[in-house]
Amino acid sequence: MTTPPIVHSVPDLPAYRRLLRRIIRAYDSTIVRAYCVVRFQIINLNMLHILSLCLRGKARVLEVGCGFGLFGCYFAARDSRVRWHGLDLNARRIEMARSAAARLGLTNTKFAVADARETLELEERFDAVVMMDLLHHIPDHSKRQLLDAVLSRLAPGGVLIIKDVTRRPRWKMAFTWLLDVAMTQGFDMWYWSPAQFREAIDERFEMEAYPINDWLPYPHIVYVVTART
Repeated sequence: MTTPPIVHSVPDLPAYRRLLRRIIRAYDSTIVRAYCVVRFQIINLNMLHILSLCLRGKARVLEVGCGFGLFGCYFAARDSRVRWHGLDLNARRIEMARSAAARLGLTNTKFAVADARETLELEERFDAVVMMDLLHHIPDHSKRQLLDAVLSRLAPGGVLIIKDVTRRPRWKMAFTWLLDVAMTQGFDMWYWSPAQFREAIDERFEMEAYPINDWLPYPHIVYVVTART
């Protein structure tokens, strides 16, 4: 019997809200729960719809910079056929991600400690690689190294999905920078324009950029990178 393709369908609004509540309740810390609420406000239903479309038909997914495992738990809970592998440099966050996944009864997630600023040792190939608001926290040299590493591990037909912020308009970038400083307690951010991303992507791959307008003053943008045909 042929295995049906994985389709990340758009959930109806009540089901979406119920799932988000389940995921948020899976974390013990009140602070982390509050963070989850804010994160799901920033990466809202419309953004998740876009990511779902980008992940259509993808089973083996790697998320670099997964944090508390929020999005891994979301997509793994929606379809048990997805195999979500999350990496983050913060061991405490990885433990919380594992605990949340266990509470949700998810057997299709794997979370491990790894530093995206260093060379990633990736043994398997992935149908999709996801990076959510990660790259502007990584210095330029390490960013290029990471892009090369993950693109080399894409399976045939695979896709790299980058959700980040861009440099225009400047007032939105300034707002984002202030929030990043408050969250990270540091001043160094490495925001790239679409042209910089295109320059850094290996010429064997093509990149599409989708700026996203939102009620929040973030310069959201999604990059979708695939192999040239």
